[in-house]
Amino acid sequence: MGWNQEHSLPKKIYGTLFWSVPILFFIALMLKSPLIFSLGLLFAIFILMNHYYLQYVAEKTDVFDEIEVIRMFPNDTRNITIPLENKGKLPILNGEISFTFYDYDGAIELVETSGMKQEAYIFPFTLLPLTRKKREIEVKAMKRGVAQIRTIEFTVHDLLKLSHLRLHYRDYFRRELIVYPTPNPVNGLDQVVQQKQGDLPRQRSLHEDVMMTMGTREYVSGDPFNRVHWKASARTNSLQTKIYEKTTILKWTIVVNIYHQDRSKLTVENLEEILSHVAFVCQFATKHHISFEIYINTRVPKLIFIHLPPGNGKDHLLKALELLARVSKYTITTHPTEVLKMVRKEQGLTRLLFILVHIAKKKKVFIENGEELAQLCTE
Repeated sequence: MGWNQEHSLPKKIYGTLFWSVPILFFIALMLKSPLIFSLGLLFAIFILMNHYYLQYVAEKTDVFDEIEVIRMFPNDTRNITIPLENKGKLPILNGEISFTFYDYDGAIELVETSGMKQEAYIFPFTLLPLTRKKREIEVKAMKRGVAQIRTIEFTVHDLLKLSHLRLHYRDYFRRELIVYPTPNPVNGLDQVVQQKQGDLPRQRSLHEDVMMTMGTREYVSGDPFNRVHWKASARTNSLQTKIYEKTTILKWTIVVNIYHQDRSKLTVENLEEILSHVAFVCQFATKHHISFEIYINTRVPKLIFIHLPPGNGKDHLLKALELLARVSKYTITTHPTEVLKMVRKEQGLTRLLFILVHIAKKKKVFIENGEELAQLCTE
């Protein structure tokens, strides 16, 4: 059990009790007084019982379910849990659990504190013998961001609350609340269509996958001879032409620029709006079965940008939203030119490229398809 212990004793009270014991025993022997002896014995038992109780509780208290991740959108409410287990046969009657939220962006708020921000939050905690208990604490998501509880403290008081033992949990403990950005619509996405040879079925595509036969039709003059389906022709006694699945490639590369031209500022002023637009693009791509990847020009160890590899589906969307939630306005950014050079080097012109940027204090979305550059305003 990973606890660091910090024992707090009131010097005046315990000092008086401690020195009273030998003095009372001496007086009792001198006066041969059973009453004074009993009083000294009572003080000694009280000191020993308090010490034993606090040490016993420290040894028998444990933490379970050390990791918990909660994902939310702004204005959602959820319950985080602080779990403790009493493995002993004595109850913990005067316990207090305390923790600190690492929430630099103000992403969440504790409902019980009525909106008052605190350095540390303290809640009463009582545990019966041989029981597990989770203290549920209601929180509300206020804005995009990530908040964490990285450790907890458990304070146990003695039977008369004269002294206490503070336990600092030293093993790994994590409560993480991830608040996704609210999707903000980007006009014109329905008009963005990329028609290139690929593997995604598309009814109106100009391209066909010759490895995917979806049926046959009557042969007409001009059909290529290598498309004749000889087995079907033999069955029907007439020439049949193979019909191939029409396919296209739908892969988007989303490049997010949060670099501020004024280097006294770390990120762009409308960071939240840009990330909300990116969230909408990711949702749109997922809804339309489009594979996408994301580049963000924020520095991480050994890299000049963050990259979410290509993928699709609900799980990939959740990864994208979590990535956007973790972008901090206090991060160090890379000049967009460096990132775009890397993206063009890796991608060439095979994908549709979205560049979400900050220009003249207005939010813009640029869409590049090959050499053609179109601009869509998100107003």
